[in-house]
Amino acid sequence: MATDYLTEIKDKISRIHEGDARQLEVIFSDENRVIVEAPAGFGKTTTMVSRIAYLYASGQIPNPKRILGLTFSVNAALKIKRDIAAKLPSLLGQGNNPVTLTDKMTITNYHGFCKSVLAKYGFLLSDLLRKNVNLYFAVGDDDITKYPDIVAHVSTSELKFMKDIDDSIKSSCMPSDVDIHKYNDIVLTKVLPREYITHNSVILFVIELFKKYEKIRFFYGNYYPLIIVDEFQDTNCIAWNLLETLITPNTKLLFLGDPLQRIYGFIGALPSLMEDAATRYSMKKLSLEKNYRFRNNEQMLLLDANIRLNAQSEFTKIPSKTATVPAYWGKSQIDEATQIVNKVTSLLVSNPNSKVALLLRGRNGVEILEQVLRDENVDYFYGMFTDDDREYINYHNHCQRVLIKNLGKSKYVNSRSMRRFTKEVKDTYDAEDDRMAFSLNKLLDALIEKISVDYSDLQAEEKYDYLLDIFENRQLKQAMEYVDSPVILSTIHGAKGLEWDFVFIADLEIWGMPSHFICWDCPNKYDKTNNAKCLFPDTSTTSFRESLLDELSVFYVATTRAREQVFFSASQSRANGKDGKYSCFVSMPGIKIVDANTYGD
Repeated sequence: MATDYLTEIKDKISRIHEGDARQLEVIFSDENRVIVEAPAGFGKTTTMVSRIAYLYASGQIPNPKRILGLTFSVNAALKIKRDIAAKLPSLLGQGNNPVTLTDKMTITNYHGFCKSVLAKYGFLLSDLLRKNVNLYFAVGDDDITKYPDIVAHVSTSELKFMKDIDDSIKSSCMPSDVDIHKYNDIVLTKVLPREYITHNSVILFVIELFKKYEKIRFFYGNYYPLIIVDEFQDTNCIAWNLLETLITPNTKLLFLGDPLQRIYGFIGALPSLMEDAATRYSMKKLSLEKNYRFRNNEQMLLLDANIRLNAQSEFTKIPSKTATVPAYWGKSQIDEATQIVNKVTSLLVSNPNSKVALLLRGRNGVEILEQVLRDENVDYFYGMFTDDDREYINYHNHCQRVLIKNLGKSKYVNSRSMRRFTKEVKDTYDAEDDRMAFSLNKLLDALIEKISVDYSDLQAEEKYDYLLDIFENRQLKQAMEYVDSPVILSTIHGAKGLEWDFVFIADLEIWGMPSHFICWDCPNKYDKTNNAKCLFPDTSTTSFRESLLDELSVFYVATTRAREQVFFSASQSRANGKDGKYSCFVSMPGIKIVDANTYGD
């Protein structure tokens, strides 16, 4: 009977995955530890859910133990949790339902997991951790000097030490046990009594707890026989250290990620982590190979494949076929912006339900693009946020305070409490003449609407935790996918994890993409004949090559935000007076740009 059931499950999975050999290899692998290179659009989440179903059906997840699923953000964790709840019951059958199945899983981000541990055992470190950690106001170590009530009680040397620990983490250098204890002690004695907690301490408390109380670490290590990590390439050193404390000799592992989407190196994402983890834990390395997002778009399929081939081979292999990409070349930035906006309006007429994103590396010159959008009466949303914008930070801090004050103890999230919450937030921000405040208020409305309608099935506490995590980690920009404007103006980093039907990558000139700092180090920076020669000059250093590949990751993330088509654009004359020239990325082997004005004629 058990054999028949497993055969039935395997047949059902094979049909769902349309015989995709690489996906099925991941799903049915007999290896206990598998690490998967899973690019955007390659069926990663469906493969993950089917792998879980197979392990359950084959008895490899013993009851009553649970699965631990970790990811970079609460937004991503929520999406995975909902996918599992929607798809797993139909795969497993036999009376399984979303509630009973999701009760067997802990799907969260690293901070969410650590908060759940501290809720049970934090008191062993301090009585102050008997209090719900979510009732403390979360601050970043790089921002702690902005809070006078903290500065008044923490010495200058202690503040510097905390900043040094934060810098160490961001440079991928794990603090020592001694330094972790010293850091935690400052937070426990000087910061928590002021009703604050730092982002790093949430994880560092648990790391110290597990080291100090081996039985607790042993319990969690054995409670989760399978650990799944999504977006593994974004893991930083303290999250990786935490993860390693949970891995026992018997723990099954499924790590999924894409090295070419590691664009958070500047905040500590570990370089070469996928290779290092595979070696350290003898993991079976597999790769998904079929791009389903562009399955009906040959040129976008080629573009995706050719960028990946260039990255993997460090520009040494010539793709067998060339991808054709429509591009706009302006005589000036105004001319470039005019061509983009003309195409956008044309797309919105022929595709009235479509969404369009205009992505830029930074804010330089964005005013010109905005002016043309306004002149043409195009409804657009301004989402040019960066994580270090003071107004962006303050808005999240205010939302966090209001949420904790009004709902922190009850966590009673319903439509009425959300109306009160948004009103109190907005009453503080007069957005009539403030573009960023207006956009942030609109993002907040979109987020609350999404929770009220599409996430109505969540428990009140889940909604509260979701909101709090977004505000603590300054992730309100992830709500851009819910905004009703047909055109979104965003940075590339802000667009990570989001998708639109059509994407325009503007200002694709050298000194901008790759960045000015990379171009300045290029031995061929003054070459006038062939942009592609700038990629990996023979005289380039190892650090230059690594930095250029990091920049290529940013470019790749931008191109893969499109569901249907990506457009490139650049201009000859820049507003800053510099002469423009197309980025070397658009002329790498396997890419051919064509005039977008005649593309498809």
